[in-house]
Amino acid sequence: MDPEGQRFIPNSDQQRLLQHLELGELEIWFAEQRRSKRHQVALDQWHPKAAPDWLWSVGLPFLSLAEQWQGERRLLGLSALPGCGKTTLGQWIEAAAKALGLSIQVVSLDDFYFEADRLDAAMRGNPWGVPRALPGSHDLELLQDCLERWRQGQEVLVPCFDKAKRQGRGDRNGWRRCNADLLIFEGWFVGCRSNVDSAADEPHLETPLTLQELEWRQKLQPVLANYEASWSCFDQLWQLRAIDFNSPLLWKQQQEATLQVERGASLSNSELERFIRMILCSLPSSSFREMPADVVVEVDPDRILRRIHLPGAIQDSASSDSLTG
Repeated sequence: MDPEGQRFIPNSDQQRLLQHLELGELEIWFAEQRRSKRHQVALDQWHPKAAPDWLWSVGLPFLSLAEQWQGERRLLGLSALPGCGKTTLGQWIEAAAKALGLSIQVVSLDDFYFEADRLDAAMRGNPWGVPRALPGSHDLELLQDCLERWRQGQEVLVPCFDKAKRQGRGDRNGWRRCNADLLIFEGWFVGCRSNVDSAADEPHLETPLTLQELEWRQKLQPVLANYEASWSCFDQLWQLRAIDFNSPLLWKQQQEATLQVERGASLSNSELERFIRMILCSLPSSSFREMPADVVVEVDPDRILRRIHLPGAIQDSASSDSLTG
């Protein structure tokens, strides 16, 4: 990444974000980042062609918040569809925080998948044939206990999940310590609320929802409601919102091609198709479009960040006319 390369987020959006986060004026904040050389930290964690808006409009504001909140336990939710870049963002945040002496950890909803037997039972019969990822595949009792004890200032053990175990079905693989001041909690449906609109048409789908998909979609709504107790713990919720809801298809294809080159292993075409179909069908698109996020950053199909919206701010401009805007 070239941190001084072309940016696409309007300065007006960046200014409103900084004001919303109480981080000061645009020019002063940019000058301070450059003076401290934070914008040059851990650049090797980014893709060489990544646009610098990922750094200036998401990464560095997260570090500024961590500095502002030092000594306090704060929980920040990060919601983004698979493949958009949130894993890379998380790796950069942890690497940069370590280099700068900031207390930040990134934890994934995926870490809280059930152990093997309960996971298989929870996913049995789903029409997409996926072994995990759906609402209902996570140990919410363990998640809530970890969040509550962490909030009280305790060091907690967070499970680690290895997706390669059991021929790709995945299983628990040890634990890691978590005692950071700022915890960033990420996942593809983090922040989604149960939605009475589960039977609505989805015009973005090339193939309409099947009867079985509709039945499972409705079945998942009360299950999703059980996650809301965890969402309510967030001090802030950020959403990386796909301008085109079909983008995960392209993103995951690119991601799997990279995995095949780097590791010699990736999802088969049929597995990838089922996974993407699950992402596009299992929850209503309105659950993402109407998510009550504090900060919404629009991501286009090329993973370029285009706009920042502050849904709760009076001065925020109108959302785009895209499916998820």
